[in-house]
Amino acid sequence: MTVRKTGGPRSCYKSTGAPKAAFESKKAAERAIPATTKGLRPYRCAQHGWHLGH
Repeated sequence: MTVRKTGGPRSCYKSTGAPKAAFESKKAAERAIPATTKGLRPYRCAQHGWHLGH
């Protein structure tokens, strides 16, 4: 597991409380990253598969 700048566990929800998009595979999550986005990476979730986050 990588060390986060702000600490704490990863969440399945956005700061607004809305659920984050979930992907079945890491590759599917990587394909969903827009080309103009910097620092967005997939991370594993035991419940949903993969989410995207900074």
